[in-house]
Amino acid sequence: MNSLFITLLIGGATGVLLGTAGAKIWAAARTRLAWPEGANFLRFHLSSNFVIAAEIVVSAIALAVPGYRIVSLLLAIIYAGFVVGATTLKGQECGCFGIEGMKVGSVHIWGCALTAAVLLASAAGNEEITSPRLLRLVVALASAVVMTVAMQLWNRLTRIEVDDTNHDQLFIILSPTCTACSALKVMENHDVNDSELDGTILWVDRDSEQIASLREAGVDVRAYPAVVSMSSADPSNAHVQSGLRECREVLQSWRTQRLALQA
Repeated sequence: MNSLFITLLIGGATGVLLGTAGAKIWAAARTRLAWPEGANFLRFHLSSNFVIAAEIVVSAIALAVPGYRIVSLLLAIIYAGFVVGATTLKGQECGCFGIEGMKVGSVHIWGCALTAAVLLASAAGNEEITSPRLLRLVVALASAVVMTVAMQLWNRLTRIEVDDTNHDQLFIILSPTCTACSALKVMENHDVNDSELDGTILWVDRDSEQIASLREAGVDVRAYPAVVSMSSADPSNAHVQSGLRECREVLQSWRTQRLALQA
């Protein structure tokens, strides 16, 4: 491994940490951070504040310490920690990148694992290599900016708009065992059995009579939280979306449309 590769590796890995920390802070400030409430690191629960702090502290050390071996080892450890966390949460929704609706998958796990392995290999190398801190900083900032722009574009491109103007009822379906459902209740300041806009929006449990009737009408709801837009005259004519981001986007769109109609 040559000096340029090591510097790009350290700078890029540090930039990702800075980008994800900034994204989580941005999302949390707007109450849009979906963070799991249960175990997210084997049997333990790590708070978002702890993870953000760890990312910032490790980034600061990586940009300040001259020696590349200790920096590579430290980065390898935190990325290995990401592998453990991502494996624990695989298939679940997590705001690791400050993006609602993004679920932890194999790409997340193997990307962190590969990064950790390469960093560990560089730390174990016996070559005498210099890694300029200024270049590390430039690469880290560039990586963080690119990552931030990519996440913002993702949020815009995946924004959901609802055109179901013939629908007159919206159900927000929650499950008591769903961490994203708990996050949605906190973000929207609502709970099961709440209603909005003269009862056109209803917050219900997945086992409620309303949802049982929807299932009998052929409406398939498999994942939670879910939002179902429907016509009370024809319950089978329903539009179903699942996921924290999806629910919030549909809710916002529905509220805007209903308020416009009332005006």
